[in-house]
Amino acid sequence: MDGFRVMPMAEAAKLETFLYLTGNKSVLQGEHFEKMKDGAVVGNSGHFNVEIDIPALEKLSSGNRIARPFVEEYSMRDGRRIYLLAKDA
Repeated sequence: MDGFRVMPMAEAAKLETFLYLTGNKSVLQGEHFEKMKDGAVVGNSGHFNVEIDIPALEKLSSGNRIARPFVEEYSMRDGRRIYLLAKDA
């Protein structure tokens, strides 16, 4: 793992930045969004948005807006914000 700390997703969800390159489906799910800090950044570097459960994020949020090009801000019901990078890229 080239010196990177590896941990279960339930523990990692408490961190601030999540960039995925696994190609696996549903790596980041609703239960993880619920644990994320305010201002967490989520991004997928693969060809498809299968690693991040975007429908779950949308369901848990009270709304979303384009914060800047390629950055979508999701407002969670408890006031936290989660930033999704390049949703449609």
